[in-house]
Amino acid sequence: MDFELSGKLPGKTKYSGRRRTATRRAGFNSHPDSTGGEYKTTSQSTIRLAPGEVVIVTFSVPKHRVGEIVAFGGWYIAPDSVAVSIEGSPFPRRTLIPPCAPNWSKFGSMWASQTGESFRVRATFAASKEAEIAFYELGCGIVRHKHLDGARPELMRNMYQFSPEAHFFAVDGDVEIDAPDAEGNDVRLHLKSCNRCARFLPINIDNELVHLSFSNHCKADHRRPCSHTGFGKLTNVETKERIQLEYGYQLECRFCKKFEVNAAHNPQRTAAQMKEDGARRRALELLLTELFGESPQLRYRHQTGGRELADDVWNKFGRTCFNCGHPLETPKKMHLDHTRPLALLWPLDGTATCLCGSCNSEKRDRSPATFYTKARQLEDLSKITGIPLAELKKPTPNMEAIKLLQRNLDWFFDEFCQRPDLTKERDGKVAVELLVKAIQKTLNKCPGGAPFDLAGEYERRRR
Repeated sequence: MDFELSGKLPGKTKYSGRRRTATRRAGFNSHPDSTGGEYKTTSQSTIRLAPGEVVIVTFSVPKHRVGEIVAFGGWYIAPDSVAVSIEGSPFPRRTLIPPCAPNWSKFGSMWASQTGESFRVRATFAASKEAEIAFYELGCGIVRHKHLDGARPELMRNMYQFSPEAHFFAVDGDVEIDAPDAEGNDVRLHLKSCNRCARFLPINIDNELVHLSFSNHCKADHRRPCSHTGFGKLTNVETKERIQLEYGYQLECRFCKKFEVNAAHNPQRTAAQMKEDGARRRALELLLTELFGESPQLRYRHQTGGRELADDVWNKFGRTCFNCGHPLETPKKMHLDHTRPLALLWPLDGTATCLCGSCNSEKRDRSPATFYTKARQLEDLSKITGIPLAELKKPTPNMEAIKLLQRNLDWFFDEFCQRPDLTKERDGKVAVELLVKAIQKTLNKCPGGAPFDLAGEYERRRR
């Protein structure tokens, strides 16, 4: 598409190449005995189940003090023909990755006890057809760790999401397994080292998007397979054999990433740094509102004859979080999520996803395919939202918004980019530069390449 550009955008700073000075450091050093790039394997015996048979795992958590952290759970592997249910937990939130063999899954929860009383939790694994199931490090009890003692309250929210990798049991409870006697074949489990705590914890190598103990390192298509040593290339500690991963894993386990890296970084961030991501996000939302002439909520009302976007999405998803199934009593308890990323210029609309606050925070800016990894989750999301499955698996930029932007480039540079909140400089960064850079990345992802050079035009108008 051809277009004419004219005018000049004033500016003081150069668009590319400048980095702000370092203002923060991690508060902990890596472990001297681990690089985070090692792995080993272990074999676990399986239990063979006939159709209709069940395995019942009972966790007995001992009496404890009010406010102490208690937990239960572990890792397991089973085919998707096995149904998993958990009963008896005093805490309503839990981690449960459904069965997805040949990948391993996990389940469990942890929380600060409100009563101090002992209790039992029962996890039932029921086979609808012949199946084999195995477990790894099932446990329960009282959890204590130096990072949990006196931790800032905001760090203790959603700790159930770090179960079972954060189960540092100081006092063990009892775990009983009631299962048929039939033994199946052994199954292999890969364990990766953490460069902070030096523990070897479970990972999946068949589908790395099914996270167990570590988050992925490389998520963008153009960066895969992950070529970073230690992240995408792991070395067996015994045989020295190396394996290449597609997405790779972080060097730190999820617990250490939260408490030794992020917790140490965040209090040291400047106010400008804390606002930077939010400001860019608000700028994109405002840009879309201006391009389409009204807010997403008003646009939805006009398209649907007056209905409310939040109410419709809440009802469409059965008034529960799509990811974890937690009930959401009112639309105000719901977090509307951009099913297709805002970074690709998709506004909130009728295709939004209903999430709880915890899952929305965990999802952040991840695409549907990298966050929803449970069996048939993407298919179900496609049916509910009406977004084609192929689009959920690999989202593309919103071409309607891009065409509107291309037709209104003079307005974009001469009016929108001159907003006071976009022209301010913070820590050597100008918001409009970050916005232009973010939009150019989106343009580069368009089918056939960028339809126009926004960053180049920004530079040209500055001169």
